[in-house]
Amino acid sequence: MSSRLFAIAALPLALAACSTVRSLPLVPDGNNAVVEVSNDRIALHSWRIVGNDILVVRVPSNGCTQKTDLSVNVRRRGGEYRVTIGRVREDYCRAIDPDGVEIPFGFEELGARPGATVVVTNPIVAD
Repeated sequence: MSSRLFAIAALPLALAACSTVRSLPLVPDGNNAVVEVSNDRIALHSWRIVGNDILVVRVPSNGCTQKTDLSVNVRRRGGEYRVTIGRVREDYCRAIDPDGVEIPFGFEELGARPGATVVVTNPIVAD
């Protein structure tokens, strides 16, 4: 009986300890910068503009990520298009690709004209 009471009393402490994991540093060398990422805003390996009308994002992948697995949120601010890439479907494959996969988006898909200023707002994974 006393072991049950102890378990019940210890449960809130254990759950509180789990909530502190968010504040631990992401980098072992002591970098305390924490980037919060959700499926609405995933961390990317990189992004680049090809020509004047294609945005290419390199997203983390377990081997099966496709364009249809991603969401794109575009906000126009002045003459600039701010793009945020999210994930609508998780990649549960096991062929983890450490470099991720490149996914292209035409400016037309983003609602931007060729030559427009396009900026991706997602955080970048440190390699």
